[in-house]
Amino acid sequence: MPSSPSLADDLRTSAARHGLRTAVIDGTGALTYDQLNGMAEGIARTLREAGIRPGDCVAWHGAKTRLAVAAVHGILRSDAGYVPVDPDGPITRARLIVERSRPRFLITDTAARDQWQTVAPDLAWQTLPTGSPQDPPLWYTNLVSPRKPLPDLAYVFHTSGSTGVPKGVVHTHASASAFVDWAVEELQLTEQDVIINSAPLHFDPTTLHLFGAARVGAAVALMPASAAPFPAAYIDFCRQVGGTVWYAVTSTLVWLARRGKDLLPQLASLRAAVVGGEVLPPSDVNTLFTAVPGIRLLNVYGPTESNVATFHEVHEAQSPDVVIPIGRVLPGAQIVVVDDELEPVRPGHTGQLLVRGSMLMKGYLDPQQTIGAFVRTSDGHRWYATGDMVRENPAGELEFVGRRDAQVKSRGFRVELGEIERHVHDLNGIHECAVVATPDALFSTVITAFVSADHMNDARVIPHVLRDRLPHYMIPQRIVLAAGELPRNSNGKIDRKALTELAAQPDLDVSTGLTLVH
Repeated sequence: MPSSPSLADDLRTSAARHGLRTAVIDGTGALTYDQLNGMAEGIARTLREAGIRPGDCVAWHGAKTRLAVAAVHGILRSDAGYVPVDPDGPITRARLIVERSRPRFLITDTAARDQWQTVAPDLAWQTLPTGSPQDPPLWYTNLVSPRKPLPDLAYVFHTSGSTGVPKGVVHTHASASAFVDWAVEELQLTEQDVIINSAPLHFDPTTLHLFGAARVGAAVALMPASAAPFPAAYIDFCRQVGGTVWYAVTSTLVWLARRGKDLLPQLASLRAAVVGGEVLPPSDVNTLFTAVPGIRLLNVYGPTESNVATFHEVHEAQSPDVVIPIGRVLPGAQIVVVDDELEPVRPGHTGQLLVRGSMLMKGYLDPQQTIGAFVRTSDGHRWYATGDMVRENPAGELEFVGRRDAQVKSRGFRVELGEIERHVHDLNGIHECAVVATPDALFSTVITAFVSADHMNDARVIPHVLRDRLPHYMIPQRIVLAAGELPRNSNGKIDRKALTELAAQPDLDVSTGLTLVH
């Protein structure tokens, strides 16, 4: 299937072909393709009349509802790109992302607008007509000093940054459509499908959810926030909407397989499951195959910067000690595994994975971050350096080994431990801080912050202060106060290896010189 020139064209085409079919389902109702197309056109018209230009950024901040989907499509219909902001994160972080994105407009629901009025009371808000009088209103405001338009801009997703500042990943219609092309063909999506969305709209799996559905006239079912935390409610929502395709982070499958094992057979309507972002445990694969016989299971790999770059289909039950590969490269993408000198390594040897190709991002909003993310190999090719260490197995497929840096995954979200450390260091009374991550069977990662401080209370307030600055998945689950300095290695640096070993101990709270304060 050839790439669509614009994600906005897909909605138009599906509305013309499948106007009466369901396009979006949320916890309170649904929209047909005719309705969604009409709402998107009305939103786009308002933005054009207000002065939007092709390639402008427009920020969306609000709950994940059918109105949010209409807003996203309306922004794209206006030839702008959307910048989704976490509706559950602190307003201070939302403001930071908006300030760095420099959008021409900010669109919100009422709850988000009320938050903005606490930090930016001078913003002038106007109602954004949606053509859906039964739904609550949306709002928009014109922001000063918007950035220069970005050619072919589709969206900007923000990830954790090692410098303490989120990185804005810029994807174009071309890069997004290349991924959607692959997903539609590989999953054989049709208008009969119902695609389950349990990810927030600022998280990259939604590229498949929203635009895979729009490409073929399928329905996307938005998991309500009230159902997502509970296995029984999660599975019941999938059952009620008749979900056929499911794409989520690996830890969600692990959680359902272990906490909702007896309920998994209710997912009998699922024909395909796609998971990624974390190592896939064989035991949970076997649980899924037993509960839902005949389901296709794809283990995919790809950072936000590259969409999905490799994939491996798991065809059968796995032995307990097997390493499930991240697979082979997708059509349109290229990969190479290199050593520290950027030279290819031999099969079976570990090296860093480099990616290039049609699905790759344009770059970051910050040009300096873009420069730092790309490398050039001796053959003259420019590659995105993922920071992920992999090796090729005897079957010619890649296996994930680990990271080169302090980046980890928490519930599927990328987390730079250095970003957490920088916020902790800013607090009064804190002398030192080292944040480490240890494996967790259910949620993939537990984050522990070791600190030295003037007083116990200086450490106790850390989680409360961080909740006003960082998203929930970046808040350390444990805060540990050291009696003196944090341990040092022979070079005089904080011994992160020793702290990681301490964090992995079940009796951390009784270790000499350490006090578990949270």
